[in-house]
Amino acid sequence: MRRYMVIERSISDSQHFCHFTLTKERFFARLGGKDLAMFRDSDSMTRYPDSCPFLRPLENESFYCTIYSSRPEHCRRFFCA
Repeated sequence: MRRYMVIERSISDSQHFCHFTLTKERFFARLGGKDLAMFRDSDSMTRYPDSCPFLRPLENESFYCTIYSSRPEHCRRFFCA
């Protein structure tokens, strides 16, 4: 997903202008609290270099979206079966 979900410009650690390359959708990602702390932990990015830049692994082998409340429309419509 990293090649599809691109952070174009970071205003701060918690605010990013992004775009989704497949749909050309642009969106503003906001992070705060626990989400921001998880996003700052970039160790997972070395373990999962092709993952979405906002996705972080959890201990139970699932993943957590740090921009869930401000995720783009494409992600809102995604259904994981």
